Amino acid sequence: MSETLRIACFGDSLTEGYGLARQEALPAILQRELYERGVNAHCLNFGVSGDTSEDGLDRLDDVLEAEPDGVLLAFGANDCFLDDPVDEVAARLSALIEAFRDRNIPVLLAGVNAGLNPNPSYRTRFEAIFPALAERYGIPLFPDLLAPYQGDPSLTLLDELHPNEAGVEAMGRALLPLVEELARGLTP
Repeated sequence: MSETLRIACFGDSLTEGYGLARQEALPAILQRELYERGVNAHCLNFGVSGDTSEDGLDRLDDVLEAEPDGVLLAFGANDCFLDDPVDEVAARLSALIEAFRDRNIPVLLAGVNAGLNPNPSYRTRFEAIFPALAERYGIPLFPDLLAPYQGDPSLTLLDELHPNEAGVEAMGRALLPLVEELARGLTP
């Protein structure tokens, strides 16, 4: 394949690579892994630390202007941390998915667990957002972007919230099968 695919990695600090060098961030890891598997893809880093799904809506035009062939959509951790209303988070993620679908841009949705939220009812309702949206729109879902590193101090920065370089590598390995499937589905 000679044409380079453009995959927008659109999210928050987990995408941006908080506390890490740009080449250690998730998009760079995914790009490297795809290349090693013979997939010519450029993974664009549209991650901004602290962003919520509402911020994602505010930045949507920037992503669309980059004309990606596919999108890894990874918002939710900050929404949950800020205790944003579940229905509003779901509506904003839905609007993001629909904006890409309207332009025939396939989406891979990455969910997050709400384990840091102290309210069990909120956690249950929040975590249900991601599988419900994946089913509603018929899109692939990576259930929990935090799972590959969360709870392992050797994979986190000192804040024990964000992945270190090894934690991002673990996220990348876990995500890779779905990202590769997305990328291969984009090939002409």
